[in-house]
Amino acid sequence: MTSCIIARNLFKRYKSKVAIDNLSVEINENQLIGLIGSNGSGKTTFMKLCAGLIEKTEGELMVLGEDPMDNLSVLEEIVYSYHNMSYESNLCLGRIVEYYNMMYPNFDLKFAENLLKHFNLKMKIKYKNLSQGMRSLFNFICGISCRAKVTMFDEPILGMDIKTRKSVYDIILRDYIEHPRTIIISSHILSELENILSELVIINNGSLVLYEAMDTIKESAYRVDGNPDNLVNFIKDKKVLYKDFSNITSFSIIEGLITESLEIEISTNNLNISRISPEELYIYLTENNYNGGMEELWIKDN
Repeated sequence: MTSCIIARNLFKRYKSKVAIDNLSVEINENQLIGLIGSNGSGKTTFMKLCAGLIEKTEGELMVLGEDPMDNLSVLEEIVYSYHNMSYESNLCLGRIVEYYNMMYPNFDLKFAENLLKHFNLKMKIKYKNLSQGMRSLFNFICGISCRAKVTMFDEPILGMDIKTRKSVYDIILRDYIEHPRTIIISSHILSELENILSELVIINNGSLVLYEAMDTIKESAYRVDGNPDNLVNFIKDKKVLYKDFSNITSFSIIEGLITESLEIEISTNNLNISRISPEELYIYLTENNYNGGMEELWIKDN
């Protein structure tokens, strides 16, 4: 499979802060990808690097075979859409759409107009007068209409109600099917996104944690609960991603498939097994797994 974004030993530093920390990843083209991480994990910085909006500190970054800081022509095929884009204060929506139409050769003006009409956004409205949810929606409309080979949405649903969010996800999936390209959606909420994604990237503290196909992720790990002694015996030869032996509950998150032989082993040890969602896997992969688990938060000093 061809890669559209290649990062090797990528760093981005802001004085003493390391935003991207030795990140290496090759992102496949024509995939619908979730970029997941907590606030401050490096999602926005990585997207801005890919869009040529900021310069890397060191390492290698190629987008569509070019360094986005060195080749202006490739920027016509890269769009970065943020929920609160900055525009001149008095610009109306129609004028902003015109700018996008001039900047991006594949911009579908008719599609943008149809989306604005669908969501009852008038061309004469000034951007500054929109609510946060409507700003997010307008910026999404402009971004999806660009039909750029690499389309990046940074927290696109901020401020939207649940009905509008669902419509946005449906539009992303349908337009991706109609016009295949690389679409990357950053978020810290995976549960709403997972059903439309083909691949998932998880980053934490500026580093890559996981990049895998969603179908693989859904089968990649499981949870085992039960008596602590039985659980310790069970996990001794397993690849444990997370464990919690607190006073409330004892469980482990284990990498691997649920097989018939595994279920027999679980039953023999009087344990319980269950699947975990991709969002739960993300949480456990990025959790601070300190001794004592969450119970340690309530320990009182003598």
